[in-house]
Amino acid sequence: MRLKVGSAVLACAAAGFLATVTPAAAATLTPVSYVFDQHTDTGTYIYNDTGAPEIGSPPYAGGTELTDGVLGYAGWHVAGSTPWVGWTDSLVNIDFSFSGANRFDSVSVGTTQDHLLDVVLPNLRVFSSLDGTSWTLRGGLSTAPSSANDRDLNSLEPHVFLTVSGLNFVAPYVRLEVTNQGPGYGTFSFLDEVRFTGGAAVPEPATWAMLLMGFFGLGAMLRRKERAAIA
Repeated sequence: MRLKVGSAVLACAAAGFLATVTPAAAATLTPVSYVFDQHTDTGTYIYNDTGAPEIGSPPYAGGTELTDGVLGYAGWHVAGSTPWVGWTDSLVNIDFSFSGANRFDSVSVGTTQDHLLDVVLPNLRVFSSLDGTSWTLRGGLSTAPSSANDRDLNSLEPHVFLTVSGLNFVAPYVRLEVTNQGPGYGTFSFLDEVRFTGGAAVPEPATWAMLLMGFFGLGAMLRRKERAAIA
């Protein structure tokens, strides 16, 4: 009887172990907040982030427009600039904070282009950080400048999403680096939504090893108890 009880305990431990390390299905991950390191631009319309004061020195606190689920159209002029956050800087870093470490699979960025001398699709790079200070490059996407991406200012079509996929990292902080196409092309980069997919964090290899050692240690302890009981 004791041997059967020990086997049952081992079975329960194995089930618990598998439940611990099985990755969760991909889901949408929502940041708690975000900041950026360059002032948004105004121009003829207002391209700033609703609720973002941009007072003092960077990093500037973000508002809600990049994560509120409100999308513009391929023609950014349809709703003025209300859904869009825009920069003319050659490089902008947007740092997103999450409530704890998550596994990230992809980052998708809603953007648009009217013509190659004005608003142009940007290039993207994605970084991760464990402390919000030191950053590690995880992936990127380069978009070759092309007039084939042009959309009429008043187009009611859906705009494009540029997606950096295959990331597969775990972190509580994610940086999105946005760069324009450089000299000879338009200087505006427009974003209206940044979406993250992934799931719950899974153990790193070292953690897996510790879990396995604990599992086998539990088995050895139960076997010793069984032999002592039989004796």
